[in-house]
Amino acid sequence: MFFTGKGGVGKTSLACATAIHLTASGKRVLLVSTDPASNVAQVFEQTIGHQITPIAAVNRLSALEVDPSAAAATYRERIVGPVRGILPDDIVAGIEEQLSGACTTEIAAFGRIHRAAD
Repeated sequence: MFFTGKGGVGKTSLACATAIHLTASGKRVLLVSTDPASNVAQVFEQTIGHQITPIAAVNRLSALEVDPSAAAATYRERIVGPVRGILPDDIVAGIEEQLSGACTTEIAAFGRIHRAAD
């Protein structure tokens, strides 16, 4: 389930409330935020960060805050790293340029979510 929309519309509040509701019905829930200014830790009054973290106050609920920029950098390095030093520098620079857009950040963030779900 994804909660999207512009800032200030209640995405975090709805996501947290939904996560709690789902755990109350017996489901295990991983709540993931890709907001660089995530407030999920503030809602649950505990540090979350970039690793899956059990929420102390809610059984069966864990949370993860994905840093989209860091995820994109890791993704780019996974793509470019193996060819750096093999391909000419201008080709590597071109590949890095192609991987510098917002779509790469989104792909990398969703990749991080996918790995967390495994």
